[in-house]
Formats: sequence, C-alpha cells, structure tokens
Amino acid sequence: MSIQRRLALSITLVLLLSLTLGAALTYWHVVAKVRTEMQAALAVGTQTAAKAVDGRDGTDAPARRLRRLVEDFDGDRHIMAVLTAPDGHILAQSTLLQPDEPAPAWFLTMVAGPATRVDLRLAAPFDAVGALRLEADPHNEVAEAWSDVLLTATIMVLFFSMVLALAFWTIRGALQPLRDVLTALSRIGEGDYATRLSPTMYRELQPLRDGFDTMAERLAAMRAQNRDLHEQILNLQEEERAELARDLHDDVAPFLFSVGADAAMIRQYLAAERILEVAPRADAIAESVRHMQKHLKGVLRRLAPETLIDLGLAGAIDNLVAFWRLRRPAITFTMDLTDDPVDPPLDAVAFRVVQESLSNAIRHADPTTIAVCIVQSETMLTIRIEDDGTGFAPGQTPLGFGLASMQERVKAVGGRLAIRDRPEGHGVIIEAALPIRIDRDDTMQGDRASDAKVADFCGRSDAPPL
Repeated sequence: MSIQRRLALSITLVLLLSLTLGAALTYWHVVAKVRTEMQAALAVGTQTAAKAVDGRDGTDAPARRLRRLVEDFDGDRHIMAVLTAPDGHILAQSTLLQPDEPAPAWFLTMVAGPATRVDLRLAAPFDAVGALRLEADPHNEVAEAWSDVLLTATIMVLFFSMVLALAFWTIRGALQPLRDVLTALSRIGEGDYATRLSPTMYRELQPLRDGFDTMAERLAAMRAQNRDLHEQILNLQEEERAELARDLHDDVAPFLFSVGADAAMIRQYLAAERILEVAPRADAIAESVRHMQKHLKGVLRRLAPETLIDLGLAGAIDNLVAFWRLRRPAITFTMDLTDDPVDPPLDAVAFRVVQESLSNAIRHADPTTIAVCIVQSETMLTIRIEDDGTGFAPGQTPLGFGLASMQERVKAVGGRLAIRDRPEGHGVIIEAALPIRIDRDDTMQGDRASDAKVADFCGRSDAPPL
C-alpha cells in the first residue's frame, strides 16, 4: 500500500468515526429535546384546560363550554384535545398543525418515544357531559428536529469532503518531491549525473534535496576522476614498458653483446688452437651472465614484491631502498623501520605506499634526502616518507594515478592517508595510518601506546595529523 493511500485511508477512518460519534450525540440530543418539549407542552396545555373548567364560574352550558375549550386547541403544534361522551364516543377533537416537511416514519419511530396523554378531572357541571383528554403529538417537533439534523448532516458532509479533498491535495503535494527523487535516482542509475532536484517549498525536505545534489556532484566528479585515472593507467603502462625497455637496453643489451663477442672469440681461439686464451673469455661470459641475472632479479623485484614473503616488510623496504641507492647514489636515504611482524595484507599496503612514494619523489621532485619511517603500536601501523625535493607547485592537486591508487589501497584496509608540503617549504610528507586488528578489550590500552609512539614520530616533534 502506498503512503498516499494509507494516509488518505487513515484520515477517512478518523472522519467516519467523528461522523458516527456526532450522529450518536445528535440522536441523544434530539430524543431529549423532543421528550422535554412534549412534557412542557402537555404541562402548559393541562394548566390552561384546568383553569378553563375549574367550575368556579358556574355555567348553564357546560357542553358548549367544553367544545369551545377543545376548539381553542385547534392549530396547536404539540397538543390535541379530545372530548369523549360517557359512552366513549368522541364528541369533539381539536386539529393539529401539520408540519410543512414531515420527518420520515423511521426517524419518527426512533425519536418520538411512547405516546403521552393526560385525562383531566372535570368539575360537577362538566363531568356529566363527558371526559376531556389532552394528547401530546411529536410530529411537529420531530419534523423540526429532522430539519436541524439534515442541516447539520449537510454541513458535516461538506466539511468532511473539504477536509478529505484538502488532505488528498496536501499529501499529493507533499509526496511529489519523493516522486521527483525516485525519478532522479533512476536517471542517476542510467548514468545521467547532471541530474539535479528542483527547489522544494517544504523546509523538511530541503536537506534531502541538498544531499541528493551533493551526491550527484560527487558521482560526476568521481566519474571524471575515473576517466582521468584510466587515461593515466594507460600512460603509466606505456611509461613502465618504455622504462623496462630502457633498462633492458641499457643494462642487459651490452652484456648480451659482450657475451656474443666473447663466444665468437672463443670459437676463433679454438680454431687457431689458442687454448690458453679461451679461459679468460669464458670467465668474462660468466661475469656478464651474473650481472644480467642480478639486474633481472631487480626488475622482477620491482614488478612484484615477492620478497615480502621471504624478507618481511623491513627486508623488502631495505631491498627497495638498495635498488634506488644503486641508481641514485646522490640521494641520501635514512630508514627507521619496525621489526615487529605485521599482518600480510598490511605489509603489502605499507610496501606499496613506500614504493610509490619513493618512485614519485625520485622521478618528479629531484630530492637530496629521503627519510622512511615505520612505527608499529598495538593498534596502528604508521608510515611516514619525507623528502626535501621541489614539492607540489602552488595550486597543484596532488592526486595523480599513483597517489590515487595509494589512497585507495589505504582506504581498503580502513586506514587514513595524508599528503602535505613540508613546513620548511621544500619537499613533501606522506603519512599513512593502517589499523591493526586486535581484541576489543585491548583497544584503550593499545590506543594509549600508539599515541605515545606517534608523539615522538621518527624522532620529530611534529606528530602527524592522523
């Protein structure tokens, strides 16, 4: 059942209950009013008739006086006078005033109640003529009450109809923004991130509109970012292929050439039976092969850090720094690494953070010193890489593919990453905090230990804002 239909049904039930209660109260009021009016009219008629036939005036025509009394009640709305002979037949009877719009018989039966009448005691001169009876007739009073009931019912029906119409209109208008949200969400699902919600007149729904528009803007920004990252991935793949080709060309190709040349010389020495000169050439070939094997191991280590499994995080970072020291001897590397074992998933994330940070600093920042520090507490593995290179240009957003990938890796394990310029004005500081899974009972103690270690982070006084 829809919200609109349920609200409309609830309001209708409330109105019907109100109408039923109003009808019951009206019925009780009409019954009491009719009975009260009949009793009052009968009391007044009885008092009037009693005064007319009290016998104190005396008369020589009691029959005519009684008939005149009966005629005096002609046209009365509530009382009918009846004069009966001693034998019971009617001598005279007054005529009631007929209502203009009589009430239905069922309504008369419901509210009229039992008939009421009064038999008057006549004085001696009148008693010989017959008996006088006054009967209360509720037709006119019931007809008047029926007219009031019709008017009240008409007003209530009109009022309830207006309330229902206003409720339907209000509910429909109030739910329209929700329909707009559903339509907008469908368009968002189809990829139309330019969809925005129109302003709403309802203050309570304004946060919903603002939240939806913010979500759509972020989705559009994320799609643009993903598109840029895809392009950067393709460019990075090309750069990695080109760099790998340069490494193989610069470091492996010369040794392959020398191996080929030495093998040709060995063939010539053997043909000339110059046996003593073969051994030096064979040693040169072996040395070239050893150099190529060492270089290829370095290339494989860059492609996949399997050394994490054998050497652990500290050993893998040592090898990574040794690789860059060999190629960039002008850069001074300092390291402060934890020796405590960490979870394998965190090892991989920490290694990738250090690897990407070193690669970015060496390729783009031209640093002279790079410091790598990893501190482990009971609850947190904290990583800091600091260089004194050129840093980011003013207004530049530090979010290339490598940094974005690093950010995604850190978020995937529930960590936090911060990238900022050094306070001295040259270089960049990259900090990552990776949570370590522990028992909940040790959380508070672990947090205090972590705070104590990070306060003196890598021997510096400026603790990271993580």
